[in-house]
Amino acid sequence: MPTFSSSMQYSRQYYAEHGLGSILVFEYLYFLSQVPDGSNHMQEFWTLAVKEYQSSGIQNKVNESIQKAFEKCGNNVDALCPILVHIAKENQLSKILPRKD
Repeated sequence: MPTFSSSMQYSRQYYAEHGLGSILVFEYLYFLSQVPDGSNHMQEFWTLAVKEYQSSGIQNKVNESIQKAFEKCGNNVDALCPILVHIAKENQLSKILPRKD
């Protein structure tokens, strides 16, 4: 199981980083799986989606944005939630990375 968090301790920030990373990877996995010829290469797509998230700089950008959000808002969930949604929307891999066919 890949780790999407740069935090070494289990905290709300750790779960936010891992959760957003997972959402972004699954969203990109869905995008990659929409192959016109109907082929089903899920394991390859899964591996590619994780590698792209980790190597493209998006993971670092997301984790830095989450860290800044926690510094600004602390553990105030009401303040954090809209910021985390915004971070996810701004970093959708399907909108940033080219499609790999």
